[in-house]
Amino acid sequence: MAGNSFDKRDFLRLAGGGLIASAVGSRALAQDGRILGLDLPKQVIDLIPRKPLNYLRIAESVAQLEREADRRGFPKSPLETRKGQSLADVADSLYQFAMPRLVALIDRSETIDVQFADQAGELLAELHQNQHELPEALKLGLGELGLKPLLPERRRYLVQPETAQGEIIFVPGAPPSPGGPPSAETLPPKVDAAITAEDEPDKPLSKSREFAALKGEYARLFRKLTVRPQYQETVDWHMALIRKARDRYEKVGAQTGVPWYFIAVTHGLEASFNFRAHFHNGDFPLSARTRQVPAGRPTKWLPPSDWESSAKDALRLLGYVGQSDWSLERTLYRLEAYNGLGYRGLGVPTPYLWSFSNHYERGKFVADGKFSHTAKSQQCGAAVLLKLLADAGDIKLEAAS
Repeated sequence: MAGNSFDKRDFLRLAGGGLIASAVGSRALAQDGRILGLDLPKQVIDLIPRKPLNYLRIAESVAQLEREADRRGFPKSPLETRKGQSLADVADSLYQFAMPRLVALIDRSETIDVQFADQAGELLAELHQNQHELPEALKLGLGELGLKPLLPERRRYLVQPETAQGEIIFVPGAPPSPGGPPSAETLPPKVDAAITAEDEPDKPLSKSREFAALKGEYARLFRKLTVRPQYQETVDWHMALIRKARDRYEKVGAQTGVPWYFIAVTHGLEASFNFRAHFHNGDFPLSARTRQVPAGRPTKWLPPSDWESSAKDALRLLGYVGQSDWSLERTLYRLEAYNGLGYRGLGVPTPYLWSFSNHYERGKFVADGKFSHTAKSQQCGAAVLLKLLADAGDIKLEAAS
């Protein structure tokens, strides 16, 4: 079938074979359910695993919204991509292909039909939650920023907010001590801060959690970063979106002191570039406070109820407002530490920074404390976008002193 429509093969590709294939192949006559135009009995629907079923529903919903936008004559968007491709053909990377199409639908409709834009925004929020991994800093709590640690007995480290010097403190084994930062014996040994990317040879990923020990590695990996060819089209789309939305990011940046490009890449990772959802975690709608961790944000809400206000609250909550050091290495450290340094213990470069690049191939935390060596991140890493923006002259990233 042409265009965005699906046929039985699409259904079977996502749902699997066996009894499901047999039932569909014989055209079950019961009218208990209808998926992608196929009449299916409830007993068959109940046999389909939840994840493939959600993928089917999301994929078809994207296609339906695109058809409706065309029928209503909404203007085209420069962000439209792969519109004619069946999302069922890319079931293993649905997020990578569907997210840009939903962002484009919002771009086409938000100044014309708010209700339609909200439909696309709600679907994007659901897609985001299927992909999103809750950052470790939110799981563990941010001390004086007001979040209580979650299940600390299952965690090796707790996190304190950045110090005045910009250091993120990781305290092994127990909540932060009120007496000040941890003693020297609880932290990894420091390395010579003068080591540069050029001097440092390739070697296994450092297991340190201290900035001084990691900044040379950040500079080296950033310098050697290249985009994997299979992701080039997707990365190009990310660049187009960031440039198109730059004014919005700059507006928030001017009011918080946080660089606009840091806001942009964080927005992509934490909310899938959804301007109709909360910056904190992608929760929809903006007309309500967040439901997921961090829940109940912003505490003062309605009014306002706009994305910019949500973004400013999130940046304050995370301790980014008022920071002065936004060097390349500090920026990458801040991003990785927020999402979690657990990948280092497994020898895997974090996808939060390096996904879609030559530094990352596979390996992902798919649930709290559950790591899969075969899972691949479908989000573009923050360092990838920062590197391309810097190479193109859109931003200038200074090296740490």
